[in-house]
Amino acid sequence: MKLKKDIWKYKHSVSFIALLVVVVFISPSFAEEGFTPLFDGKTLSGWGTTRATDAFSVNKEEKAIHAYAGKKNGSEQVPGCLITTKQYSHYILRLEYKWLEKRFSPRTDWDRDAGVLFHAHGSLKKLWPNSIEMQVGETPGTVTGKSKEHWKGRKPRRFHTGDLILIQNDQVQAQYKRKKSGWDPNGDLYTGGKGVFTQFGIEKPKGQWNEIEIRVLGDKKATFMLNGKVVHEIMNIQKMEEGKLVPLTKGFIGLQAEWAEVLYRNIRIKELKDEKE
Repeated sequence: MKLKKDIWKYKHSVSFIALLVVVVFISPSFAEEGFTPLFDGKTLSGWGTTRATDAFSVNKEEKAIHAYAGKKNGSEQVPGCLITTKQYSHYILRLEYKWLEKRFSPRTDWDRDAGVLFHAHGSLKKLWPNSIEMQVGETPGTVTGKSKEHWKGRKPRRFHTGDLILIQNDQVQAQYKRKKSGWDPNGDLYTGGKGVFTQFGIEKPKGQWNEIEIRVLGDKKATFMLNGKVVHEIMNIQKMEEGKLVPLTKGFIGLQAEWAEVLYRNIRIKELKDEKE
């Protein structure tokens, strides 16, 4: 009798562990303590747009936000920005993105382009509000405007995941380390400009999911990661207010659609209580 009870306990223990493993792997919010979903996989609840647009919808099969779903390849489209209805200050943002096949006029011959915005503030009626952008794009990090082989048959404009863009750079500034024209953690500290390239980003081929993490500590620091690797870091984030630069400590989070079909999924955030986390 005791042997039968032991076998019963063992079977049910194994079943519970198997169930737990399945739940952990299918649910990022369960696996990652402290993270809260920003997208439920079903609706765009908690998000709005900076301008009226039909660029964004929900792909229920992929449980993803879909930019330009159902649009005819090569057709003329307009850009769009999906933006949170809540502001954030200290946090870790994680999400995945995947390029699909279609590109749209006037950028049918450009490298694919999108972006993740944070600390967006001021007028949210602008297509791109005052903000910091982690560029999302398929141009390899080693490619520049002079890389002739890469640009055969396409527009010579670089969009590389991990590049820094200061949107409305007369209103937003930050410091970063650079060598020559690129970010380098061992470079000299630099202030100003419209942003800076990085050569550290390694994007997976079109059709595969890429993982982004942005760790933001108010105005003190923001670190960009792509597929587990640090690709950029900025410090001393500021905004223009009444004619002078002041700390930029918080803002909205945005996702761009820029004439290329893209999916965003597993968007989640962990708000940090202090800068030590």
